[in-house]
Amino acid sequence: MLRANNMMQLKPYEECNHATIEAWWIAHEAMSIPHAALPKTGCIAVNEDGVLCAAAWLYLDNSVPVSFMSWMIVNPAARSMEKFDGLNHCIRYLTDHGENLGYGVMVSMSAIPSISKLMKLHGFEIASKGVEILLKG
Repeated sequence: MLRANNMMQLKPYEECNHATIEAWWIAHEAMSIPHAALPKTGCIAVNEDGVLCAAAWLYLDNSVPVSFMSWMIVNPAARSMEKFDGLNHCIRYLTDHGENLGYGVMVSMSAIPSISKLMKLHGFEIASKGVEILLKG
């Protein structure tokens, strides 16, 4: 486990988790991101009953100290507080991880107001509105 509190644990994302998370993306009417397109630095929040609640990933640029937090998703069947708590833990862990590796700038995108609001609690600011995310591959 990566980090824990008394209610939620974090574990590294593994390929065996992809089918579960793919179902979340489909339930949220979002594109399923292929496992091969996800960075190695990903985490999943797990509640005290072992239910996966949220996930997020962190890309690390190899030419400048900028990282990109992406593909944040929550389990549509989880309780509202577990969705918030799980995603909050993922964001905190990945933000701290990037900073500890020397990535002083972190970029993220969201079209979901509640996620943007949560990101603001972690020091993010809105840099642009109305962004579309495009994927090829």
